[in-house]
Amino acid sequence: MLTDGWGWTLVASIHENNAHDNGRCTVGDKWSSEQGNNQNTNHGDGNWENPKTFGNVASVTSDDFKSLAYFSIDDAKDIMIWQVPNNTPLSMWRSNSYFRYRTYGQFLDNFRGNLQNLFQSYYPIRQGVYSPGSDNGPSFQAKYDEGSPADTLSHFGPSTQPYLRDIYIQFRTVNGAQNINAICPGVKVDSAGLNYFQNACIGGSGYWGDDFNCGDFSGMTVNGYGTGTGRSVDKTLIETTFLIFYR
Repeated sequence: MLTDGWGWTLVASIHENNAHDNGRCTVGDKWSSEQGNNQNTNHGDGNWENPKTFGNVASVTSDDFKSLAYFSIDDAKDIMIWQVPNNTPLSMWRSNSYFRYRTYGQFLDNFRGNLQNLFQSYYPIRQGVYSPGSDNGPSFQAKYDEGSPADTLSHFGPSTQPYLRDIYIQFRTVNGAQNINAICPGVKVDSAGLNYFQNACIGGSGYWGDDFNCGDFSGMTVNGYGTGTGRSVDKTLIETTFLIFYR
C-alpha cells in the first residue's frame, strides 16, 4: 500500500462470476441481484447501500467482497480502484494489475465519508424511479498510478467508446429505461450516450426487462462474451476484478 503516501484500506471487490454462461442476476451477483432479473425485486440486493458484509480477503478476485470498513469508516476522503485479473492471488495484485487509479479531490467529504452513505442517502439505486440523464450521480476526476486513460477506453466496445470520457469515476447512472448502474470505473458517460451506461458501468438494479443487461457487469457482453465488438467489452475487461480502497 505504497500509493501516494500510504493509508489505503481495501473495502470491496466486484467481478462477474458467470457472464460466460449468460448467467444474469444469479448466485454470485451480489452487487446487483442474486434473485434473478425480477421486476418484484428491482432494487436488487441493496448491497451498495446496506450494512451487510460478504466474502473474504483471500478470495476477493474470485468472489465478491464487502468488508465492514465499507460502511464503518466514516471519514474516508477518496477512493482508489485497481483492475486486477480474476483469480489473482493477493501477493500479485499490484504486480498483475492492469490499471490503478484514484480520486484526489476528497469528494467523500460531501457524502459523509463512505460509499454506503453516498448511495443510501444521496444517490439510491431504485429502478424505474429516476429521470434518465438529469438524475445521474456525480463524476470525479482520477489520477493513474498504473496504465493509461487511453488504454482504459480501448477495452470497451467500439460502439460505446465514443460516448465515454476517460480519467473519471462516475456514480449512480440512469439509462433511458430508468435502469441503474452503481459505478462507472475509469470513465464517465456523455449525456448523448444515455443508453450506453450499462455497457460501461457495473453493479446496480435487479431488473432490466431483458436478460442481457442484469448482473454485476450489466450489459458488457451484449454482443458476445469478451468479443470487443459492438457494445461488448473485450476479454481483458470482462475477466477483471475491480478492487475498491478508501483513504
